Amino acid sequence: MKIAVINKKGGVGKTPFAFSIAKDLGYFLQSNDKSCIENIYPKKAKILDKVQSIDDCVYDFGGFVAGGVLDILKGCKAIIVPCTPSYNAVLRTVETVEEISHVNPGIIIIATNYKDDKELEFLNSNLKNRFENIPMFYFKNSKIVNNAINTGLSFTELYNENALSQRSYQLFFDEYQSLLTKLKG
Repeated sequence: MKIAVINKKGGVGKTPFAFSIAKDLGYFLQSNDKSCIENIYPKKAKILDKVQSIDDCVYDFGGFVAGGVLDILKGCKAIIVPCTPSYNAVLRTVETVEEISHVNPGIIIIATNYKDDKELEFLNSNLKNRFENIPMFYFKNSKIVNNAINTGLSFTELYNENALSQRSYQLFFDEYQSLLTKLKG
């Protein structure tokens, strides 16, 4: 199975989600953008100018169009498009979804890093109402996102560290488990 994480907007959570999904599924991880993935996921992650099509891989595509991306997207079971609650992120998300929906309709939007009901409503009114047929998952602001990149532990590994981490990350992890179930289904 191939999964892509893509958005033209940077800073929306592509790399932490791509890394955690890859590690939790035991998949390879490839990116066409400079990041820490080779350091935190050694022997399973590669940064390449042009990614290669391989089975059991998560692709972390940078916020730009690069050669070979559309070919990879065509063969993906799911294409995850993260979005934060900022106007620019929403604009770039809409642009990304509209550009790739004709290539592969298996799009999933993940609303990331929202802090309160007002930001959640902003995301819903600008995305859910526009893309009624696209599944959406909601990830409230959590330290688990940065901790994954800083420690090299996936969301599941961080959640399972101890009772305190389970309490701290419970809501985030429940939604993450739902996302993994959707991806595996």
